[in-house]
Amino acid sequence: MKVGIVCAFDTYFDRVALLKEFYQKRAQVKVIASDFSHRKKEKNRESSLVDEWIDTKPYYKNLSVARLTSHYDFSKKAEKLLETETWDVLHVFVPCNSLVKFMALIKHKQPKTKLIFDLIDLWPETMPISKFKNVFPFTLWKQIRDKDLDQADLIFTECKLYQQVLQKEDNEKYKVLYWARQEEPLESHLQIKDTELSFCYLGSMNHIIDIDFIEKFLSACQQYRPVTLHLIGDGESKEQLIQNVKRKGVQVIDHQKVYDQKKKQEIFDQCNYALNVMKESVVVGLTMKSLDYMCGQIPLINTIGGDTREFCETCNIGFHVAFDQIELYAQKVCTQTLQEQYEQRKQIKHLYETVFTKDSFFKTMQDAWEKLL
Repeated sequence: MKVGIVCAFDTYFDRVALLKEFYQKRAQVKVIASDFSHRKKEKNRESSLVDEWIDTKPYYKNLSVARLTSHYDFSKKAEKLLETETWDVLHVFVPCNSLVKFMALIKHKQPKTKLIFDLIDLWPETMPISKFKNVFPFTLWKQIRDKDLDQADLIFTECKLYQQVLQKEDNEKYKVLYWARQEEPLESHLQIKDTELSFCYLGSMNHIIDIDFIEKFLSACQQYRPVTLHLIGDGESKEQLIQNVKRKGVQVIDHQKVYDQKKKQEIFDQCNYALNVMKESVVVGLTMKSLDYMCGQIPLINTIGGDTREFCETCNIGFHVAFDQIELYAQKVCTQTLQEQYEQRKQIKHLYETVFTKDSFFKTMQDAWEKLL
């Protein structure tokens, strides 16, 4: 049995690694990937995960014609490469949206191949361009994906929200396959106090984070207790974020980029809550950042809808806060006892260990594998 995994983005390689591990116990596996790093914006063939690289056109801006051209280039070359072999299963990451079109052609040529689409992101829906999403060329971009999605035998979505957006909640082909992490939660040594509040923001500080929300929320908390913001990461909006919160009297501790799990845990242990904040126009139900926070056992101040909002409201892992509720929830957060915060940390750790570990990922995959074959 032969399985092909097709992925255009190095940002998805954590998921590729889990899938390769799962499939290798059942079949011969080949990973086909783009040699252009979306993260670094440069050619990169360093990953040992990849068995065959596709020479892909570079791009340097995330919203650009060059990026769409690069995606189309990768998708067309992937189709030409794949049609030279016969496949039992093709597991294809989407985006690129154009991959849906070209992999449907493979399915037409090789009807016995089981085709799986793995929807990791919805473009243009997840982009903070609400006034443009329903105009050309963004409508065409979406149609390229939607037209042939159901040619697949199985469609995974990284969260339930994507099925709602696509209006596929009752379609049996669609299954949720949550992100998972290899890391297990580390032992926590808390240093939080009830006389002050510390928050953490982890990840890229870019155009999709809601700086206005963070500024207003931390300012509201500052009325009750001294507030410190710990930053882990970088990005084009970082300096603006720092300046905005500092002018509200918030102390900022910039840890720069931190990848070591132990060092991240030490920072999380100093913070009461993590800021899981994106602009309202971004259609996302769950992020890898959320899993970092969950693994770090730090409760959320959350603005992300869908799955993460549901977890906050039903699992006691933090607070989901709308922009018009900032004052109310700042007061709630500032009046939480340490004991209540300890309970939230316990619950978020439990959620992570129950839903987002490798074992959970493999169980979902095994159930799907048995039904597919």
